[in-house]
Amino acid sequence: MSAHEHGVRTPPGAGRAGVTAVVTAVRPAGSHDVVNLVVPEDDARWSAARPGQIVVRPIDPAAGRLLPEVFWLGGVTVDEIHGTSIELVLPLERETSVGERLRLLGPFGRGFAPPSQPVDALLVAHEGGAVPMRWLVEILRARGCAVHVILSASDAQHQMDLAHLRRHARTVILALPEDLTATVDRALDDPVIDPAVVYAAAPVPALRQIASSAAARGRSTRVAALDLAAGVVCGTGLCGACDLDVHDGRSASVLRPCLEGPVVPGEWLLRGEAG
Repeated sequence: MSAHEHGVRTPPGAGRAGVTAVVTAVRPAGSHDVVNLVVPEDDARWSAARPGQIVVRPIDPAAGRLLPEVFWLGGVTVDEIHGTSIELVLPLERETSVGERLRLLGPFGRGFAPPSQPVDALLVAHEGGAVPMRWLVEILRARGCAVHVILSASDAQHQMDLAHLRRHARTVILALPEDLTATVDRALDDPVIDPAVVYAAAPVPALRQIASSAAARGRSTRVAALDLAAGVVCGTGLCGACDLDVHDGRSASVLRPCLEGPVVPGEWLLRGEAG
C-alpha cells in the first residue's frame, strides 16, 4: 500500500458539524491538565477511536482564534449510562475549567493498531508524544502484552503523567532528548525487554533513527509521524507544513501526516528526508 493509498484524502472537518464537548473533570499532570469531556452524541467514530488519532478545535475568528488547535486524543470511555467521554491533555496555562464547552472535530487519522496476539512491546515518546502512549499502554496491557516505556523530555515538568504510565507499564525509562535514540538501542538489545514491536511518537529525526535501529534488529515499528510541538498550521492537510518524503518499499511519495497518518509503518521513514 502506498502512502497515497494509506490515508483518507478528504480534509478533516469537511462535511462534518463536529460536536460540543463539555469538560467534566480536570486533573493536573506536570505542565499539562488531563481533561475529561463528555461527547453528547452516540457517535461510532468516538467509540471506535484509537491512540494516535487527533482532534481539531476549529478556528473561531470571533474569539480571536484564527488557526485551528490540534491535539492528540488521549482516551475514550464508553458507558451505557453516562455515554461517551473523551480525554485530552491540554496546557496548564490554558486554565481549562469544569463546565467549559469545547467545539471539536474528529477523531481524525489512523491510530496505533494493537497486535493480534500478546507480545512484548516498547513504547517510545518525546514530551507531548506521550499522550497517545499513555492510552496505548492501557490497551496493550489489557490484551496481555508486556509493555516497556521510554520517555524523553527537555525538562522534568514536561514529562507526561508518569504515575499513570508506571501503573500500567512494566518499566518506565526516562531519557534526555539527546539520549533518546541511544536509550532505545539499549532497550532493543536488552533480553529482559526484547520487544517484538516498537510504537513511537517523537520528532521525525528521532523516529527515523528509531525505525532504522528496529529494522536492523528485525523488529516491527509503528510511528506517529506528526510532531504537534513543531507547529501544525492547519491540521487539515491543506497547508503542507508537515509534509514528509517517504518510501513504502516500491516507490517514493509525499506523506501528509495530519491527513494520511498520523500512524504509519516506521519503515516508510527509512528513506526520505523532511519536505
